[in-house]
Amino acid sequence: MDVDQLLTTTRSARKALDLDGPADLDEIRECLQIALHAPNGSNQQAWRWMVVTEPSLRTRIAELYRETYLGKVGGQLIAGLMPSGTSEARLMSSTEFLVENLHKVPVLVIPCYEPSYPRTDGDDSFYLATLYGSIFPAVWNFQLALHSRGYGTCITTMHLEHEREIGELLGIPATFVQGCLLPVAKLRTGHTFAPTPRRNPDEVIAVNEWGSQ
Repeated sequence: MDVDQLLTTTRSARKALDLDGPADLDEIRECLQIALHAPNGSNQQAWRWMVVTEPSLRTRIAELYRETYLGKVGGQLIAGLMPSGTSEARLMSSTEFLVENLHKVPVLVIPCYEPSYPRTDGDDSFYLATLYGSIFPAVWNFQLALHSRGYGTCITTMHLEHEREIGELLGIPATFVQGCLLPVAKLRTGHTFAPTPRRNPDEVIAVNEWGSQ
């Protein structure tokens, strides 16, 4: 897989995950080692990566994830209520597949980061950009490395409504922020991703002045 192919075909994997296949922790560790080469704020490298494989822990995290999701969509799964064949229905079906099967995903990875600067009133943009700008480049490195080895994942955030409880469950110190949750598994045999559909660059790029091309 060349670089351009890797960058354009690394997509969110949910239904494509092989829930019954093995996950090699040595390979996951290799991918995390690559993740650590990402740039981060002041090169503090103040990250920690929780790799969760214990079934009872995965089950509890999945319960909290599902609870959060149902609370946001009115208490019931909604994919089946949407017009079939639409892009929205396909997306919700994929989303709810993960809601119902997160506990079966063999590896859950939670990237955590300890902020370098204290948060003060009025500095939300600086604080958040520094914090998440130090997490997500490494997350993306991790996703690319996984894809190159036949694994899939996606960025999820539903568990963060229970961040404190999950932190206590896993022994994560309160000084660390959980960036997201990544369900990791091998891709189903024979599954490949085509390049992601995206808007024409002319629609989203401005040079020197908003709205220009």
